[in-house]
Amino acid sequence: MTHFVVPDSVHTTSEDDGGLVLLNVATGQWHKLNRTGNELCTEICAGGLDIAVEIFVSRYPRESPEGIRVHAEELLSALVERGLLEPEALVRGSGGVPIALAPRTRVGLRPRLVAAVALPLALVLLWLPFRVTVKGFKVVKRGRARRPATKAEALQALAAAKRVSRFHPGRVACLELSLTAALTAALRGASVQWCLGVASDPQAFHAWIEADGEPVTDPFDDPIPTTYQRVLAV
Repeated sequence: MTHFVVPDSVHTTSEDDGGLVLLNVATGQWHKLNRTGNELCTEICAGGLDIAVEIFVSRYPRESPEGIRVHAEELLSALVERGLLEPEALVRGSGGVPIALAPRTRVGLRPRLVAAVALPLALVLLWLPFRVTVKGFKVVKRGRARRPATKAEALQALAAAKRVSRFHPGRVACLELSLTAALTAALRGASVQWCLGVASDPQAFHAWIEADGEPVTDPFDDPIPTTYQRVLAV
């Protein structure tokens, strides 16, 4: 049985309504669990996935045991994928995710190798003045991307970028992650748009990639349309 713990890079605080706010200082991203999610996460850390499911089945007898297990596995997979939980004895499968909790988008060795090149390139470009960053990405995209990326290719580029970003000791937030994904796609010969946008209430900025005019995001990410207005697409 695999036990999970909150890594040192994640800081948490409880809320009055029973929810939990988590800050991953490695990525600079904030996350929030509602009361039920917090309770489920606590039980997973205390006794493992199977014990947590048993406790919730007895706690919520009107709910389907199969449905509770599906929700528990989805939550655990999402927490592990975002670096908010990690196995005490890390059993590595594809890219460091536990074998029983493989990510939704499978990523082969080749995309990961390309993303391992794209991440430092993205970090260097973002260190430069932003106009140079944009110009540099355009040069790579124009020189390497021969055709528009499919949605599946864009998702794989994003998944590869997320995978390699876990091993970077510094901050990798949406700006770094999206540019890494866009560069990964371009270096593999496929073109995506690198987009930056803003939300007005509350004020927030975000970066993402698009394929065929549609945002490409993780299923657990906030939706781009209606939340963010695109300001720049490269």
